[in-house]
Amino acid sequence: MPSKPITSTTLPLILIILVQIFSVNSAWAADFNVAPPSGQLGLGQELSVSVKINTAGDSVNAAQAKIKFSPNVLEVKSISKEGSIFNFWLQEPVFSNTDGTINFIGGTPNGVSGASLHVLKINFVTKGVGTSEFSFIDASINLADGSGTNVLGNANGASFTVSTSIAVPKPEKSGEVVPASPIPTPVQIKRTPTQAAGLPLTPAINIPLYPDPAKWYNLVSQFTVSWNLPPDISDLNTAINNNPNFVLPAQSEGLFDSKTYPTISNDGAYYFHIRFKNNVGWGPAAHYRIAIDTQPPLPFKIDVKTGLESDEPSPELSLRVADSLSGVSHYEIIVNSEKPIIGNDLEYSLPPRPPGEYAVKVRAYDNAGNTIEDMVKIKILPIATPVIASINKKVTIGTDDILAVKGMAITGADVIVTIEDKDKFLVLQGESKTNLQGEWEFRFDKELRRGGYLVSVQAKDSRGALSLTTEPIEVWFVEKPIIVLFGLEITLRGLIISLTAFLILAGLYYWRKTLLHLARSRREAIIISRDLSNTFNAVKTDLDRIADIAGGDVPTDQKKMEVGAVNKKITDSLDKIEKYLGRDIEKLE
Repeated sequence: MPSKPITSTTLPLILIILVQIFSVNSAWAADFNVAPPSGQLGLGQELSVSVKINTAGDSVNAAQAKIKFSPNVLEVKSISKEGSIFNFWLQEPVFSNTDGTINFIGGTPNGVSGASLHVLKINFVTKGVGTSEFSFIDASINLADGSGTNVLGNANGASFTVSTSIAVPKPEKSGEVVPASPIPTPVQIKRTPTQAAGLPLTPAINIPLYPDPAKWYNLVSQFTVSWNLPPDISDLNTAINNNPNFVLPAQSEGLFDSKTYPTISNDGAYYFHIRFKNNVGWGPAAHYRIAIDTQPPLPFKIDVKTGLESDEPSPELSLRVADSLSGVSHYEIIVNSEKPIIGNDLEYSLPPRPPGEYAVKVRAYDNAGNTIEDMVKIKILPIATPVIASINKKVTIGTDDILAVKGMAITGADVIVTIEDKDKFLVLQGESKTNLQGEWEFRFDKELRRGGYLVSVQAKDSRGALSLTTEPIEVWFVEKPIIVLFGLEITLRGLIISLTAFLILAGLYYWRKTLLHLARSRREAIIISRDLSNTFNAVKTDLDRIADIAGGDVPTDQKKMEVGAVNKKITDSLDKIEKYLGRDIEKLE
């Protein structure tokens, strides 16, 4: 496949591949695989190694690798890009038999997926004795997600051993490459068959790698075929080819219950044939279909019949998807990151959508599970925005007032009126039709709760195409006033709230005054208690003094004089406390 020159159309693809190659983000999903994974070869034997990708269901559109091999053991003769999923090479596949390296960077504008996507075929010839590891020392596989996410999980290499003791098999046909490793010979069963009364029954075939003969498969590998041997069977014969009606000759291969076959290298429908023999003779043959399709459907382009930019709310897609082998099974239409729409029609109209830009991806599946995709960006333009000519911004609850909105829009359109509360929660939505002059009116005669609301309108034509939404206008639903004082409207609710507020304020004032009075009373009570305590202690001291005088040895006249003096002191203290106590009690009251 010749390389393409870098032009103005291929330069964007180069940039995309570069972004994808050098992206460090990884989801760890896709694998590089090599077929065959191992081999025993003789000197001078030719070997073909295929590099394949298993995307594990993801859609990829770029990959790069640096592969290492032993140049003392293997020598590259050529590299073939025929049948590769990549049709653009940022770095053409190159090899060095001196360094033992192979390098490539490939991409495709269409994302593809599959279990055995073919990348390259490398043709070697053995040149020395030893073991050569065929290993990836640097690699990446990149998602077709616009960000170049690296999803490489494993880079599974191979190992080939070259020995002089291994004879080089001769190809049966000119140009045929002999498999690197011989397929093991079936293990023969030795037994004495039972006698049968009739011909053998048709064999029942089991192939675990390809369990359903009616299906197509995208996985290739060495596989084993097995069958049950009835006790009367003495011989059998098998074959595998492209002929569904092949007649097996009456020729015995021996007796065994399984047989291993090499990887099927070319896509297509193959048929495994087997028939049994017993003592009566050869029975009917069984034919088992093995259908292989490892290539994605053919590249396609999404044709937007309504245009990439239009006011059509349901863009019409035309899909010309084809698959050269297994056939197209179905496709997925993915708009932005929405849930895929699954269908199998080649003409499809998207559900109506509001104005905006949309990334539309179509992924086509063939009957083997391989995919290819294309993506376009569609811009849905708005129709003319309606105009609000008049709106009553205040609606009085409990009166004949109603919310009325009038304006102009395109003829034949429906005008969608939306009412939201201040928190942008939808309260209601209604529609009004325009007349022949494009005039419209919306009347809302139901009462809403008191408060502010936002009213906006949007036009919708008969196709479902929408306009942009107008800037919201604030309206108020208010209560009917019971009095108007100096131009100020007072509603029943307002009056109740005012009276309630007055009562609350009055109660707070009285409560505060009471607290202050109680605090002052507590202070006066403390003073009275202190004065009483001081007077009581003074009187007690004076009484103790009188008792001491009475019991003393001084003359009687002296005792009378001293007791009189102390008694006068007690009388003065009691008069003083009576005076001040009366004043303090008056303050407390």
